[in-house]
Amino acid sequence: MGDWTSGAATIHACPPHRVRTVLDTLAEYDLAYDDAEDNTTLHVGEWYTATEFRCASATDVAHQLINHAPEVAFTVYEEPAYEWIGTTCTYVPELGLFTAGCDTDGDPLLPQKHVLELEGKPDDVRQQGLGVPWLTAIADMPAGPVVEPPRFATHWDRRHGDVVVVAAAQDGGDLAFPAPATPADVDKALAERGFQRVDDWSALDETAQLWRADVYRPADGTDDTAQIHLQF
Repeated sequence: MGDWTSGAATIHACPPHRVRTVLDTLAEYDLAYDDAEDNTTLHVGEWYTATEFRCASATDVAHQLINHAPEVAFTVYEEPAYEWIGTTCTYVPELGLFTAGCDTDGDPLLPQKHVLELEGKPDDVRQQGLGVPWLTAIADMPAGPVVEPPRFATHWDRRHGDVVVVAAAQDGGDLAFPAPATPADVDKALAERGFQRVDDWSALDETAQLWRADVYRPADGTDDTAQIHLQF
């Protein structure tokens, strides 16, 4: 059955195309925001909480977010339970992951031995050991809702040599263009047409000739209208 406690997570920064990944990860651990209107809006700076949170899950959430949304900055913690103190994890892409014990509010609890070992160390080493760079970084990050942009299913047919972005044309039709030879070249071709890939390419057949991924248009992206329109 396992042991249970309470937990919470807050996102400090998130690019729009990672909203769904973050929300899906939080939902997997029953971390929810009470006033959430839909599953396409992430409320940066607000707490997503769970009254039932499996002990030792804070680090699991942290590593899952880092693996699947490495651009996201966040804090996730679990409250003390039974004979154990809590655990808090704060991640900032430029700094990495800071993990420490914590109290019921998620505030770090650093062992006396650890603090004493930092005495006399250079300021940057001491601040690093106390988690100061992480606190400084997230303090400057703005809060507010981040909305996921529309996604477009994209098929790369290596056998027939084309890429199709479904329903992405201005008239609602599909956009198609000749397929380059490698995934990197396909990504470059998509970028030239104003799209950015969200997730990894996944094979749709056993011969690995047909691949699929989701793409979106960045806010500063451009729409290339000189495409061939294909309707399936």
